[in-house]
Amino acid sequence: MHINSLSSEQIALQDAARKLAQGEFKAKAARWDAEGIYPDENHHRLAELGYLAMAMPEEYGGNGASLVDIYLVVEEIAKVDFNTALIVHDQNVSPRIIATCGTEELKQQFLPRFAKGEIECAISWTEPQAGSDATAVTTRLRPEGDGYILNGGKIFTTFGDRADYLLVYARFCDSKGARGIGTVLVKRESPGVQVHILEQKMGARGCNECEIHFDDVFVPADHVVTQGVAENSSGFVKPLSVYNATRVGMGVLALGIAEGAFDEARDYMKTRRQFGKSLSEMQGLQWMMADMRIQIEAARALCYNALLMIDQGKPDPTLSSIAKLQATEMAQKVTHDALQMFGGYGYFGSLPLERMVRDVRMLTITGGTTQIHKNAIAGAIFRD
Repeated sequence: MHINSLSSEQIALQDAARKLAQGEFKAKAARWDAEGIYPDENHHRLAELGYLAMAMPEEYGGNGASLVDIYLVVEEIAKVDFNTALIVHDQNVSPRIIATCGTEELKQQFLPRFAKGEIECAISWTEPQAGSDATAVTTRLRPEGDGYILNGGKIFTTFGDRADYLLVYARFCDSKGARGIGTVLVKRESPGVQVHILEQKMGARGCNECEIHFDDVFVPADHVVTQGVAENSSGFVKPLSVYNATRVGMGVLALGIAEGAFDEARDYMKTRRQFGKSLSEMQGLQWMMADMRIQIEAARALCYNALLMIDQGKPDPTLSSIAKLQATEMAQKVTHDALQMFGGYGYFGSLPLERMVRDVRMLTITGGTTQIHKNAIAGAIFRD
């Protein structure tokens, strides 16, 4: 998607996000990484400006924004601060699932509170044996009284230590594969919920990943988002269709980081002199920058075309996989090449390049690994 194809409203939205990111978030970005603390002040600012309610329908207090709109904001913030961009990304996912799949009662109960920033939600899906094999979920629900009893464990739940509610994928019955899997909202402070922060995280250190255990946790019946039924997989597939858009979002996060690294390298090359001339005058380095720009523009086109297709009600899972894979793999190379422009200085944490290299690495894993997306793309090639 080229800038000329954006509406005047989208250009204004993009400009506002850029000013916020560059003016307020950039100078503080290193702190969240160095101290391993959550950017609370940025979170409150995002909530105040309505960025955490973008995905929710207007009737529930949200902005009713398109995915393209949401990720124009995410991209600008990711250029300077991955931790804060991840907040916008994540806090617009669970409400979309509830708005798309939940009952009207559930929407009325939760969406206005999400929109106001009163509560937060984290997706709790991955298990030690159910990562890339997403349907190997063993966390179980059994009926009891006017609800269910939840038992099992999850891992790599982003923001699991601070979310008020967890959107948990679990089995409602004895079944195999996607059949029988559904989703429920679980209050994090419910009796029987234990949360452990996973230490020594490589990047995105301001946003904790957590291991969560559920030991006879009661879940009210009205907290069921999608019902798992042994005869079909709709309880799993319906939220997955919404979640698939977030895979493209991982690509946009990577795109933003790559652009931020590119900008840092370009500006440095204009001022750094070696052998009597600036780095920007050296053809070998010029070609490296040209290659980076080509790959960045390719990723942008893929990601926003995939998002636009979803917004138009014509999602293309294969295009989403291609976009996510190309953007995240591209960003790894671009951040490494941008760091190279700084020589030895880039290797130290006093500059943002070292942080960007670490941050972007997770994006080739989360939201479906590169290898899983290659499997999906190959499957589509031969299926078609």
